[in-house]
Formats: sequence, C-alpha cells, structure tokens
Amino acid sequence: MQHHPEPEPQRYPGDIARAPEPELLGPGMSPQRDTWQIVIICIEGEWRPALLTQWRRLPSGWAAHVRWRQEPHDPVGGWAWIMHDPTRLQPLTPDGIDNAGLGE
Repeated sequence: MQHHPEPEPQRYPGDIARAPEPELLGPGMSPQRDTWQIVIICIEGEWRPALLTQWRRLPSGWAAHVRWRQEPHDPVGGWAWIMHDPTRLQPLTPDGIDNAGLGE
C-alpha cells in the first residue's frame, strides 16, 4: 500500500508548516502523546478551528496531528502533521473564537 500524503495547501505568509515526511516515516519510534484539544491554526491565510489529536516528537521538534474543516459540508476534509509553532497553532481561547470566525 502506497502512502499518499494530503496535498500541500497553498502557502500564505504565516501559514502552518507541515512536518517533514522523512522524519514522520523514518526509522525508530518517536515519542507520542494522544490528546483531544480544540485549537486554531493559520491555514490558507486565515485562522480556522481544528482538532489536535496527537503530539509526536521528531528530530526537528514537536509535530501535531490536526484535522480541520475545509468545506462546510466536509467536516474532516483537511488533516496534516504540522510542526509546532505557537504563532500558527494556538489553543482555542475567547480571542481565538473571534479570530476563527466562530463567534458570528
């Protein structure tokens, strides 16, 4: 079975950065932590709510597995392993609710 990564979203300044695939698929076990946390991520030039389901320690730093809604009718359309960057991946807070357009 071949691994087909999700297509890379169009990059905008400030967007999330995907975790390096060679590190994700590399030899050895990376420490992992399961979690369920609502976060906001910067993708395609805007903040969006996402579900963070797992942290993984890679040689280059922590990566988070996140899922987000790409289209209103597709609740799990987007997902990726992204590198942790607190300017692009943040816990959902009252300010984040407004930033992600959830308060409307």
